[in-house]
Amino acid sequence: MTDSILEPGNSGSPEETSTLAEIRVQITEVDDNILSLLAQRRKLSRDVAINKASSQKPVRDQQREVILLEALIDKGSAAGLDSYYVTSLFQSIIEDSLMTQKEYLQSHCNSQEERKDHLNIAVLGGKGAYSYLAACKYFRGNNNAFLACSSFEKIFKSIEQNRVDYGIIPIENSTSGAITEVYDLLSDSSLTIVGEEKYQIDHCLAGQTETKRHTLNKIYAHPEAARQCSKQLKNQLSAEICLVSSTAEALKQVRKDKTGRVAAIASEKSSIESGLKILLKGIANSKDNTTRFLILARTPQKVSQQLNSKTSIAFSTGQKPGSLAEVLLIFKDAELPLNRLESRPITGKSWEQMFYLDFSGNIASENVINALDAVAKICHFIKILGCYPSEDNAVTNLSASALSKNRYLKSLPDEQSSDEPCKNNEKCQQKEPYQPETNGYRLASRQHKKENTVVEVKGVQFGSDGFIVLAGPPAIENEQQITDCARHAKETGVAILSGGCFKPPTTPEAFSGLGFEGLNYLKQAGEKYALPVMTEIIDTDSLSTLRSQADLLQISARNMQNYALLKAVGQTNIPVMLKRGHMSSIEELLNAADYILSHGNQQVILCEQGSRTFETATRNTLDFSAIPLIRQISHLPVIVYPSHAVGKRELVIPMAKAARAVGAHGILVDFHPKPESALCGAQQALDFNNFAKMMYQIHAPV
Repeated sequence: MTDSILEPGNSGSPEETSTLAEIRVQITEVDDNILSLLAQRRKLSRDVAINKASSQKPVRDQQREVILLEALIDKGSAAGLDSYYVTSLFQSIIEDSLMTQKEYLQSHCNSQEERKDHLNIAVLGGKGAYSYLAACKYFRGNNNAFLACSSFEKIFKSIEQNRVDYGIIPIENSTSGAITEVYDLLSDSSLTIVGEEKYQIDHCLAGQTETKRHTLNKIYAHPEAARQCSKQLKNQLSAEICLVSSTAEALKQVRKDKTGRVAAIASEKSSIESGLKILLKGIANSKDNTTRFLILARTPQKVSQQLNSKTSIAFSTGQKPGSLAEVLLIFKDAELPLNRLESRPITGKSWEQMFYLDFSGNIASENVINALDAVAKICHFIKILGCYPSEDNAVTNLSASALSKNRYLKSLPDEQSSDEPCKNNEKCQQKEPYQPETNGYRLASRQHKKENTVVEVKGVQFGSDGFIVLAGPPAIENEQQITDCARHAKETGVAILSGGCFKPPTTPEAFSGLGFEGLNYLKQAGEKYALPVMTEIIDTDSLSTLRSQADLLQISARNMQNYALLKAVGQTNIPVMLKRGHMSSIEELLNAADYILSHGNQQVILCEQGSRTFETATRNTLDFSAIPLIRQISHLPVIVYPSHAVGKRELVIPMAKAARAVGAHGILVDFHPKPESALCGAQQALDFNNFAKMMYQIHAPV
């Protein structure tokens, strides 16, 4: 444990040292009590599972989790604890409780005692490999023995030959995709899938203590790890990539090296445990890098009906036209959500495919039994690969209403707001009418698509029933500023953190942002507080970097008709917010949206930020009539940017409330720790307290 009571290198006076020692003793006592309470809570979670086993109640009760978290936030706030800190802590505790209940219910369902104290598990590469780390996470609390295998095939054989109880294999990665070799082995094997584990991959570059990054001539890596880090390594290093059978083998090669000029791609945890130095962190092409592992056994296990379950099958349909569509329609009619579909060529049958399908459902359920019977009737081959508890359990998050209320009341302890919460206009929630004939745009029109488009940004949905708030500073000025804003955004219920990195200023003397340095600060702040991030794009040259760093790109009003830029973002798979030009009609806005849609990207959000009129009291005249009109004639979600429209912070809150009243899907709002000293947008940015007030008022129940 570290502390900052004394400055580094300054031991202080004897009295200070004595006081520090006493404080450390108290900290240790508190930590011991926390551990004891956590163990007690886990025991109570097991008691809950025993009760649920007899009552057949589902293991997950997210409504109760929400009530629990809201109560804990209120208590934490009274004790001076931030809601984000309390929520993060208890989300981990809730996850542990769910795992404890799942383990008991699975043992009970299969008429077993508690899981054996000692298990033999086959993993690729052995200790230090990601398979080993994932196995330690899945088979938690056991004194297990691990059999290191040099190939996937040997893992399968070791289970089939009864040398181990279980095996763990990677099946897919969120960035590099499916591991096709494993699918082929599953099809030919008699083994069954009994579980899955999703493990966050944190690729680092590790070397000997004396190794220098710029002197490297070889980097050892498993092929999948090398693929997942290809772009970063290419940009930063010129060393030769040497492929090995596992991450454990890569670490072994570095440990026995005598030159000091080699490194390995491995996890930070395994690298440090191997006695190596971290040369470079975060080298994966994507920060969101997760590998899904499958747990294999010789015999299938039942899955408790109280758990969310997943079933995996393999099937072939022959080459009859439309046969795959027939199979998928069976699952649609049975209301069984599909999770993944892969295909592999069948050896010896030219152009025929074996399909691998994961769907949500328990193989013991009647609708699953009936669906699989129907599939068998139209397929040449079908094999059940396994039914197992699903790891696709969404984290319970508090509503923006609960968070904003807590932060608002905390910022105003001695007074209550007299403002009435706004009421959303129910007419705006009614089904939209069809659009009349248009003169230009087609893809953005309701004639092209009758239902509302829902644009998802890392779990945040624009165009559904929710009201989304994007917020942040008008421009990122330094690392501390955006970190403080991210923390306040999380505390008040903001869905997406925004921040200007590439500001197109009106005059050349105005602040134009920190560029890629600011983008890096924005990304780090978003990751620290688990918030998706948005920034602007002003040219095509920066697109390749922005698409890997930002979760949502915004195109400014000045660039609304920059057709080269619209075409470029249209060829990407990243959501785009398109702002209406100050002198542009609604039809011109939708025509601009069509440029993006026509090049493939269907993830477009429209933004109304006012039009330039004869009125000079505000920067622009905010056209609220545009919101219901756009919702009538277009299927795209639309939000309002009141901060920029009016340019005066005292008008932002009523404009935000009005935006919700007329049916906008969300708002974009500027706020700043010290608006009066902001380098950009000083007049329009809210301070922290007024921003909390706004969040409370737009989300408070009527």
